[in-house]
Amino acid sequence: MPRRGNYRVRGRREFAVFVGVFFVTVFCTGLLALVMFVKPGAQDLGVTFSSKYSRSLGLSPVDVFTAIVNDLGVQRVRIPVYWDDVEVAPRQWDFSDVDALMAIAEQGNVEVTLVVGMKVPRWPECFVPTFFDQSLVAFDEELLLHVQRTVEQYRHHPALARWQVENEVLFPYGECPPPSLERVQQEIALVRDLDAKHPVMLTVSGEQESWLDVASIADTIGVSMYRFAYNNVLGPLVFPHPPIYYRFHTVIAQLFSHDVIISELQMEPWFTGSPQDPASIVVPFGTEDFTEHLAFARNTGIREVLLWGVEWWYYTRVHGDSSLWDAAREAFRE
Repeated sequence: MPRRGNYRVRGRREFAVFVGVFFVTVFCTGLLALVMFVKPGAQDLGVTFSSKYSRSLGLSPVDVFTAIVNDLGVQRVRIPVYWDDVEVAPRQWDFSDVDALMAIAEQGNVEVTLVVGMKVPRWPECFVPTFFDQSLVAFDEELLLHVQRTVEQYRHHPALARWQVENEVLFPYGECPPPSLERVQQEIALVRDLDAKHPVMLTVSGEQESWLDVASIADTIGVSMYRFAYNNVLGPLVFPHPPIYYRFHTVIAQLFSHDVIISELQMEPWFTGSPQDPASIVVPFGTEDFTEHLAFARNTGIREVLLWGVEWWYYTRVHGDSSLWDAAREAFRE
């Protein structure tokens, strides 16, 4: 016959399990309620601006950026610092192109997120100077030196609002070396050591990877938001994720990181080749899509949203179709 003490032990265990289940249930219920009742509100819109993409479209980066600030009235911009553009020879840097953009931003009271590292926005994702051998152990030292020089160049600039270290650093996309969490941690530590004043953002694919892999080591998490894509075998693809998917992930990510923003909201067609070749547009994008994507982002409850494709809007405007540019102007002035 079991002893009375065994009943006591079993009772304590059952009570502990009950308490644990109770608190987990309360937590999950509260979390679900918080997610469900997040009300869409006003958004702080901005853009990502790529000097490389502008040049590939036959445009002057300074002309495009000036129009973004003065005509659209954009107040938040993410600017990639392309390693292969600024390090013109081994350990010789020329920041004049970025300097020109930062001067325009300062004049227009624009808050700038500078993206540093080897993997930054736009294809082919990684922009390493051709004179560096990525297979050498010393390569990481050169990368850190590039990050150091960039931070030293702009850490006191009035237009600088935050740093972004690499772009979707753990997402295996683009012509890049294998992802390395250790490498990005070294870069973040260096940025914070050189500049304790400005926060550091890391980005993830909003639909195709975990948000939590980098949440604990960043001040801000930036998530890309794509509504469609294209596969060479399957053709056009629509991502099925509803707004509540992003709401839920945002609430969870904010338990580990200070803030979550949409760092890349898809706002241009999907191209399989040169954007200047009409045949390369496999998924078109018009003003109805522009409105729908903005509404979708608003329904996630995420306040800061950086739009993707401003260079394309300007290109189509120059070539006789100002519909996307005009839609953007209206959105930024709401």
